[in-house]
This record gives sequence, structure tokens and C-alpha cells, in this order.
Amino acid sequence: MWHPFDPTRAEAALEELHEVGPRTVVWLNEAQHYLGDRAVGERVAAAVHALLLEAERAPVLILGTLWPNYFKQYTALPGADGTDPHSRVRELLAERTVSVPEAFNTSELAAASSLARGDALLADALTRAHADGRLCQDLAGAPMLLKRYENGSPTARALLEAAMDARRLGFGLHIPQAFLTDAALDYVHDSDSDQLIDNWAEKAYSELAKKVHGKQAPLPRVPTRQQQRPPGSPAPTSNDAAGIQGPVFRLADYLEQHGRSVRRHRCPPASFWHATVKHINQPDVLGTLARAAERYHRLQWAHHLYHRASQHYSRSAPVQPVRIREEARGLSGAETLMLATNLLVRLALTREKAGDHNAPESRHQQAAKDNSPGALVRLALMRKMVGDHNAPEDLYRRAADFGNDFPQLFPHHPPSRMLHRLWPYGLDPDGTPTGPWSAESEALPQGSRGLLPGP
Repeated sequence: MWHPFDPTRAEAALEELHEVGPRTVVWLNEAQHYLGDRAVGERVAAAVHALLLEAERAPVLILGTLWPNYFKQYTALPGADGTDPHSRVRELLAERTVSVPEAFNTSELAAASSLARGDALLADALTRAHADGRLCQDLAGAPMLLKRYENGSPTARALLEAAMDARRLGFGLHIPQAFLTDAALDYVHDSDSDQLIDNWAEKAYSELAKKVHGKQAPLPRVPTRQQQRPPGSPAPTSNDAAGIQGPVFRLADYLEQHGRSVRRHRCPPASFWHATVKHINQPDVLGTLARAAERYHRLQWAHHLYHRASQHYSRSAPVQPVRIREEARGLSGAETLMLATNLLVRLALTREKAGDHNAPESRHQQAAKDNSPGALVRLALMRKMVGDHNAPEDLYRRAADFGNDFPQLFPHHPPSRMLHRLWPYGLDPDGTPTGPWSAESEALPQGSRGLLPGP
């Protein structure tokens, strides 16, 4: 196989196409870079055409990819003024193209799945393409979407990370712009805070609306569609059935999946929770986010989210704020000792089986460095038993940031009880202990960048 690309794709093809011999596959990926080159594109097309026609050089297979807009441009007939900049390209493409459908149907996706065994890239794309069948667009656009995220401006990255956290913690596909704009503030590092000028959000949304290959954008605005309703029906009061007011945006599927992986152990900053309370009025979303805040041991935010959910008629929400405070006070010293003893018994058995009293702690130390939540909890208990009373708090604080994964590790003796003992009023989003607060108070904690309280 030969893929010409050096010094430029068009120059490499023009210089070496005449040397291609039998049984060669010529790969012209993104063929517009070869055929559309203003200086030598027509000459490259002529050389490719000649290679196909010369019997002594057969068999040769030439494969290329070309987006529909370039195909239309290159195959257009001469203009009224007689100009014909792509005559050789048009001749080359005649009867030699195969159109790829916009989307694969169910049977085609099933066939692709069987071919994806051993192909991690294809298998990964299929997990996102099952709903709309747009497999080729995903394969073409995913790498560029990731680069746009990694190399984007600080404010654009902040919007994307706020959207990633929103999706992984329970928001629907359509994320309100008002929420995103306020939520993104604390995702901007202090060293980049000078970029939060008056029109920072407009510039960041514009940056994220630009499409990459595959007709995908990192964070496009969802167009408003007029719902067709029977005559006499009341007009809808919002832009979708969920009751979201104002513009909404949708995070690209690939970036959503990427965020679920790289941010799964990150607790969102204060601006995220504040924007949720301020802008979200969907009871189910509020309840889901409240449970997430509770798992992160951000109890004050969980209380406010449950309270706001109850204001919007969530059936389960009214009892939750009270339950949070009761759990914070309900762990006795005996229960704490039982929790520690049960876990340490497991450690003792491991040590006894291995015949080594030092290796288990060493292994837990290494796992804790890798942010294993189970190892963090076990190491905290081991340190406490040997009289180190400072390290356990730091280890438990790190473990609390695992949120979703944390409670599932110890279903019978959840370490969340220990968190309640250490920090009965919870933790702030930055990990510092929350000061005393009243469950009867409706005043919200301020976001670190001075967000105003929500309604």
C-alpha cells in the first residue's frame, strides 16, 4: 500500500505516481487534497487516470475518499464564461465513484458489528451510531472533535466540561444555555480568568459551533422546530416538552462518552451546582443531581437541590433534605468501630494468606496513588489503626470525589457513614469542609465567581 503525503500530498503523488507498479494499492485519503490542489490538482488527476489505463502496470487499486461538496464542485460543468478548472478531475471521477449513504440501516449496522471484532475504533463508533446510523460521520469526526476539545480556548473547554458533567450526572440531551454559561465559570482556571470578558460566552459558543469532518460540531445549538398542533390547541410555552426555556445545546456524542471516561472521578465545581439550582426546574433532573451531590458528600448543595425539586412537584424530593441531616447525625461510635473492624478483618485475612505483614499496605498505597476509591478507604482505616489521625481525612476526602463509584464498593457498610462522622455538614465543591448550615435556610452558598442566588 502506498499513501503519498511528503512533502505535500499533491506533490508526493505527482512525483511518484509514475513509479507505481503492479499489485499496488494507492490510498488517496481526503482526495480533495490531491485533486483540488490549485497548482497541480489537474496534473495529479491526469497521472491517476493514466495509471488506470496502462495495462502493463495492472493490477492496481486506487482508493480515495471525497466529501459530497467536493464531488459536486469537481464534477460541475463548465461555467457560462467557459471556465473549467476541474476538467481532468471530472473525467477521472466519471463512473468511478460509489456513494456512501448518510446513515446505515439496522441490518448494515449488525453486519458492521460482526466485522468490528478486533477493531477497537469501529467498535467504539458503533456504540454511538446505533441510534441514528451515522457511522461514517462518527469515524471521520471523532478525532477532530477530541482535538477541538483538547486545543480549544479556556472558555470553550469550560463550556464543554460543564456539558460533560451535566450529561454524566443526569441532564437530558438538551442542555440550557443559561445553565451552561453560569456553570462554566469555575471551570476556567484562575490564570485564564482574564478571558471572562463581557462577550466571552458568545465567542466560546461560536467556536464550538464550527463543524469538523462528518458534519459534527462539539457543542451545537439545537434548532427550534415549530410543533404542529391541532387547531385551537394552546401554544407551547417552551422549546421542548421538558419545559426548558431559552436556547439549548447538545454535546457531541463522542465528547459525551469521552467525558464519562476522563471526568468520572471529578466533582463539579461550585458554579455547576449553583447554576443547577438557579436555572433548572425539571423535578427529575433536580432529583438526580441532588442524589449525585449527596454521593459526593456535598450535602448543602444536595439539600438545596432536593428542596428545589420539591418545589416543582417531585414525589420523592420532600423527604430527602431531612434524611440527609438524620444520616449525618445517626452514626454511633460502635457503628464506626464495626465498619473499621469489618474492613480490617478482610485486610488481616489477606495478610495472613500471603504471610507478609507489609505487602498489603504497600499495595493499597500504590492503588491509592492511582485513585482507587476502595484502596483509599482501606488505607485510611489502616493509617488510623496505627495512630496516624491526619492522613485518613485526606484519603476520605479524595475518596468522596469518586461520587458514583464510591458507595457501590461497600454496599453493606458504606464509607459514606464515615464521611458523615468526619464532616457532618458535608464538603464544599472544592473539597473543604462545609461550615454549619440550617436545613430551614433557603440561602444558597455563593459560587466562587460571585454568581447571584437563583430563584
